[in-house]
Amino acid sequence: MPHALLLLAPPLWPVPAHVGYDSYTLFYVLAFSLNLGLLVWEGHRRGYPLRPWLVLLACSTLAFILGTKLLAFSGPDWQLLLRTGQWPVSEARTVLGGALAGTLTLLALRRPFGFSWHVFDAFTVPMCAALMVQCVGCALTGCCFGHPTGGSWGFTYPPDTLPYLVQVDRGLLPVGAAHSLPVHPTQLYTLLVGAAVGSLLLLTRHRPWPGGNRRLLHLGLLLAGRFVIEFWRDPAGEQVGAAVRLHGGLALKQVQWALLLLAPLVWAGWATQLYRAQHSAPAPEQLPRQNSRRNLLAVALLLALTAWLGPWALTLPEVLVIKALLLAVLGLEGAQLLRGALVRPRPARLALPLVLVGVVLVLTSQAAADSTRATRAAYTTLGLGLSAGSFERNQNTDGGCGGSTPLLHYRHRYQLATLDAAHTVLPGTAANGKVHKAEITAGLRLHLGGDQQTQQFTDPLLGSGLRKNTLLISANPYLQIDRSWFGLGLGLMVGNLGYHKYTFGDEISSLDLQSSVRIGPRQILYAQADYNYLGYGTGNPQQRLGLGTGFGGTRWELRTGAATAKNYALPAGQRAWSGFVEAQALLTPQWQAGTFLTFGNPHQQQVGLRVGHRFLRRQ
Repeated sequence: MPHALLLLAPPLWPVPAHVGYDSYTLFYVLAFSLNLGLLVWEGHRRGYPLRPWLVLLACSTLAFILGTKLLAFSGPDWQLLLRTGQWPVSEARTVLGGALAGTLTLLALRRPFGFSWHVFDAFTVPMCAALMVQCVGCALTGCCFGHPTGGSWGFTYPPDTLPYLVQVDRGLLPVGAAHSLPVHPTQLYTLLVGAAVGSLLLLTRHRPWPGGNRRLLHLGLLLAGRFVIEFWRDPAGEQVGAAVRLHGGLALKQVQWALLLLAPLVWAGWATQLYRAQHSAPAPEQLPRQNSRRNLLAVALLLALTAWLGPWALTLPEVLVIKALLLAVLGLEGAQLLRGALVRPRPARLALPLVLVGVVLVLTSQAAADSTRATRAAYTTLGLGLSAGSFERNQNTDGGCGGSTPLLHYRHRYQLATLDAAHTVLPGTAANGKVHKAEITAGLRLHLGGDQQTQQFTDPLLGSGLRKNTLLISANPYLQIDRSWFGLGLGLMVGNLGYHKYTFGDEISSLDLQSSVRIGPRQILYAQADYNYLGYGTGNPQQRLGLGTGFGGTRWELRTGAATAKNYALPAGQRAWSGFVEAQALLTPQWQAGTFLTFGNPHQQQVGLRVGHRFLRRQ
């Protein structure tokens, strides 16, 4: 008899679902992207400062993602998490858990970040829009489906989809049927509820309701809509609370009993706020203040949390969402600290966002690809560095028809942050059988920092001690080729490099070259000459002659010798030469560190630190 439903209710709405295509993930990413885009715009519309707003979005987004999974955990999953601390491998999700976790996170962070209750209202319409998009993905995937229906609006699904398999297992559908029985399009019902709630919120957006009241209305309507839709949703398509419980003669799903208790509380809160607003004017919205320390502390805590969760808690799209938010925050904080550093140099504060950028990229990176398909090894290195230094020089200006101005004494202090990305291919036999004897490294360094110029003379009109701050920003593509007894490096510098031109020292250098030559085995003893050494920035490139050794291996390396500044004019009694020492260490197969220091010349000083991480793979 159930099979007769196929004849009585022909499929009018076949869903083009395909088990080989992941529609859910596609629309999951689209929904998150739309939600974040609308939230950023909403924050801009409300006048929220971008940096604390992005931090709050990152925290609430991560909480929402984790909440969708935590509430969907089974009993054994919770036992594993609580007993071992290991995140269970589960793909189940429920938006109810995300909404609960996101709301609790906003409650916890609203006051510390300086937001008023109105911040809850900013999340309402974007969430409705994202819910509508995700419902399309659920419909195409076949999750969250409904009971069989005889109505002409029912969805039918092809073989191997969840509705089809469930109906075959229940005996409602013969094995080999062309499609499933029509089912209630509960995904479409949810989409319509989201559209209706979002439309209502937009229509009432100009009403002077208390802060947070729209959030309560939003939650109350969505919870009520979910309660009703559950009557048509198949328990097999429900991740949480699908079992039916009988209380007082009323049979409802567990999730419906929970909604029946929660929705009235939300509605009561909404009505209470409206009643109070009739007797007192609602408080105006409060805008948060900027606080870099608070923002960076929140980023560090998020990194610690994601590191503890491990690679099983977040999928690749979720990793990309969190990474994009954290990198945006760190980029804005770094730019703000850099602007402050141009006025008052603080290398440690400038280094913090840079270090956290590296931690974001490392801790939120996915596992490396399979490395067994080729024989020539290769790795990619991401390096982060900080350098600072000072030098003195005589400089003048081009006076046009009147000729050059006299040479005058200036001191320059600079600090630079460096991001170094490089790919290294080791010697060996490639997949095509060709033998390569050279180690080849191609990379790109991005330098960002500032130069502070201070006059060391007294001007009759302007006095002494005048300062000038200049932004230093440059790109440095380079190539390094190394064989056992010989190495050659070439590079190009483009951008605002620094004040080290040979003539007219008040003009910033914008284009230069770099090169290096090594003779001798790196593991034992070698000689090396560098022109414009740029491992630690462009503030005052050094020309170096020195000796180096690897102490018989490749883990440790030490170079020392003499370094000289470029051939600009120096004040009387000063010299361009100084000593230098540089050390590098491979701390683990993945982590490396290095440092560089000049010594012996108080007028030519430079120090640098660098850390790097290798991502091993094969070419």
